[in-house]
Amino acid sequence: MKLQAILFDRDGTLIEDCHFLSHPDQIQWIPGVLDTLKQWKDLGVKIIVATNQSGVARGYFDAAAVEAVHAKLLWDAEQVSVSIAGFYYCPHHPQGEVSRYSCACDCRKPQPGMFLQAIRDHGLNPNQCWVIGDRLRDLEPGLQLGMKAFLVKTGSGLQELEELSKRPYASLVTVISSLSEIGAIVQEKPNLPACKDSQASICKE
Repeated sequence: MKLQAILFDRDGTLIEDCHFLSHPDQIQWIPGVLDTLKQWKDLGVKIIVATNQSGVARGYFDAAAVEAVHAKLLWDAEQVSVSIAGFYYCPHHPQGEVSRYSCACDCRKPQPGMFLQAIRDHGLNPNQCWVIGDRLRDLEPGLQLGMKAFLVKTGSGLQELEELSKRPYASLVTVISSLSEIGAIVQEKPNLPACKDSQASICKE
């Protein structure tokens, strides 16, 4: 099966120093990321970003700020002939300060709502998709749906390694040092499938 799409979180995977990133000027691309995105694009793999943005619910910034950051990420990518197929973000948080976003939802990771929407929008087979993130909650929606998961050690990834060892799905997660590392895997084995079977039960935080 040919790899269809890679879904990942922008924080710690795309950019550095991005805790509650709220302005395009704060973007700092991790070295090698754009080159890796270009490799994926050349192989026909869709690149999709799915990110929790609870800063909206907390009142730190508004949805327009999130969209401005995503527009700048897209612009940067396009300058090197990279396509990002979609951006999905969750502005909610159960303890938020902004009433319209202060709620439990099915899109805030580790819930799978954003992933399910991306699957519908892009006609994806989850078993032909990979998910990459620097937190376990980034990976859990993909694991639930049968995607192959990679924990990247940039961002919060190093801190998450100890927690990963306690999770029942630890053997399903591949730990990588950077996106460049997975870029090499995709380039060498573009027809490598995701997971043989969907994981019906994933423990939540």
